[in-house]
Amino acid sequence: MKYEIGDKIILLHSKEEGTVIDIVNHEMVMVEVGNITFPVYLDQIDFPYFYRFTEKKTPVAAPRKMIPGDEIPVEKKKHEHFRTDKGVFLSMLPVYQQEDMEEQIQLLKFHLLNETQRTYRFHFQIWLKNQLDLEIKNELLPFNNFYLADLLFESLNDSPRFEFTFSLKDPDPKLAPSFKKSWKIKPKQVFHQLHDLRIRRDAMLSFPLFEKYPEKHAATTAGFDATDLGRLSPGTIQVAADTPLEPKYELDLHIEKLEEDWKSLSNIAILAIQLNEFQRYLDLAISHRQSSMIVIHGLGKGKLRDELHHILRQTPEVDNFVNEYHPRYGYGATEIFFKYA
Repeated sequence: MKYEIGDKIILLHSKEEGTVIDIVNHEMVMVEVGNITFPVYLDQIDFPYFYRFTEKKTPVAAPRKMIPGDEIPVEKKKHEHFRTDKGVFLSMLPVYQQEDMEEQIQLLKFHLLNETQRTYRFHFQIWLKNQLDLEIKNELLPFNNFYLADLLFESLNDSPRFEFTFSLKDPDPKLAPSFKKSWKIKPKQVFHQLHDLRIRRDAMLSFPLFEKYPEKHAATTAGFDATDLGRLSPGTIQVAADTPLEPKYELDLHIEKLEEDWKSLSNIAILAIQLNEFQRYLDLAISHRQSSMIVIHGLGKGKLRDELHHILRQTPEVDNFVNEYHPRYGYGATEIFFKYA
């Protein structure tokens, strides 16, 4: 490897200097320029001293003759550097491994990129085979990035789904208190995107989660598609972001109660909306120290019921829950009983 961690480098296209902070593979390294970290190919960087030595020197002009008044120093103008808000993005960096004579993608690295002046709080989840695999709650600083997770390439066959909930660290009464985004990865579309990525010799794929944080009374995008990668393209599922939440002792999760345009949604999108709604009111019930709650999930194939029960088993404040025959709901509801220390 030509470079090691800690080496100073210069970006050939912009002449900005930075530092190598990680080795991705034999063709790519992670660099830090200013406060921004991103991957680059080795042929896009060089050592700064080598560049300084080889660059063409501008001929030094002969000093001009002094005239009266030149000895008075001129006050230099201060130039401020302004950075414009571009939005918040999710980046996907493929990591390759040599197998026989070809390079194969081993895993995908995911980062959040904040190209705005605001600090956001976020709640991030990865679901594999409809089971919660990873959960992160943290802050995303202005003009900074946050490493989320690695996803094995073979996990694309496990129906991966990403769930985001964003909120402002410093609340603004004109802006939404929170809003959600979800993404179910479609392997075929991602394969095409990664193939095009190698042809372009770009390091990573990225797409916008949002350009501007939504206003309080605006609808917010809850879903996006893999075809949105690398484009400023909004999603299609709309949910209200500013509905005030009050605790409920009876929660109905039938999709027609939650979403008006539910007939255009896929089954996985419907399940994601139902689970998000359940988690919101489960947390609310616990924060209000409710003694019990009934969740109406219906019968169907039992997918929603099984997911709810899985969440309840992992919630310490749940004492027990039952899914027995009820004269009002039949077998289509689960009653939850809470315990508190």
